[in-house]
Amino acid sequence: MAKRILCMGSINIDLTMFMKRMPDVGESVVTDNFATFPGGKGGNQAAVAATLGGEVRYFTKLGDDVFSAELTAGLKARGVDMSRVITLPGDTAGVAMIRVDEQGRNSISFTAGANAKLTPEDVRAHQDAFDGCDILLITMEIQPATVYEAIRVAREKGMTVIIDPSPVPAGGIPADICRMIDYAKPNETEAETLTGVPVRDMESAAVAYEKLAAMGIRTPILSLSDKGAFTVLEGKPIALAPLKVSAIDSTAAGDVFLGAFAASLSRGMAPEACLRFANTAAALSTTRKGAQSSIPSLAEVEAAL
Repeated sequence: MAKRILCMGSINIDLTMFMKRMPDVGESVVTDNFATFPGGKGGNQAAVAATLGGEVRYFTKLGDDVFSAELTAGLKARGVDMSRVITLPGDTAGVAMIRVDEQGRNSISFTAGANAKLTPEDVRAHQDAFDGCDILLITMEIQPATVYEAIRVAREKGMTVIIDPSPVPAGGIPADICRMIDYAKPNETEAETLTGVPVRDMESAAVAYEKLAAMGIRTPILSLSDKGAFTVLEGKPIALAPLKVSAIDSTAAGDVFLGAFAASLSRGMAPEACLRFANTAAALSTTRKGAQSSIPSLAEVEAAL
């Protein structure tokens, strides 16, 4: 029987422009396009996990604006259980403003909207949202204290904890929380912020891995953009080479990786197989524009594998 995933984190509308290059400070760069996509790291990961075979529930706060309604309907259409979302009258969903250059690199700024108003007290008051779930998949785009309380509740209920430490909170992640994390997936920048180790290649990733493991995280997974990913499973170092694709937009690749990893883990796949499944899904997502619109199907990932 598949395990159920509880997702938490931000759900946003992405307002996106594609352009030849990023503007410098004080500069305007004219482009000929604009599009809206459902996004937010939490929403993306939930959409991915549900699309790739996971049974997913979401817990957050949203507003009663048109963006909140659109985001809720979109995740429901993918099979995500949105019944535990708290609605704040008069509030809004999160909004992310995204620029993507011709190399597929992105620059993002966002406001979390009602997502940011989910408190540790809300987590304790709605612990039943965790009931029946086996995996917590959570991102740091909501209040850090709320994330930490959710992790505490998840551990109390015997759940596996997977965290996307983005953005890394000031001062890092508390030691007691690190010891409750089963899987954490920082990218190069986040790994350097957490450990002080500049991550440039597999060798430096291995050094950062050891520091993250020493903090108490059971299995750190370091993603190195177009260089692949690094982790250690049962004492065996694993360097995942990137899948060769024609990338046009990397906006949600990290979210696709974690959503795919959680989905495959929930389906009973071995951790190393989950990593390869996630690595493939993430690579395929970079061949399409947008966040949730770039999610590959389960059949596409299996065919690429």
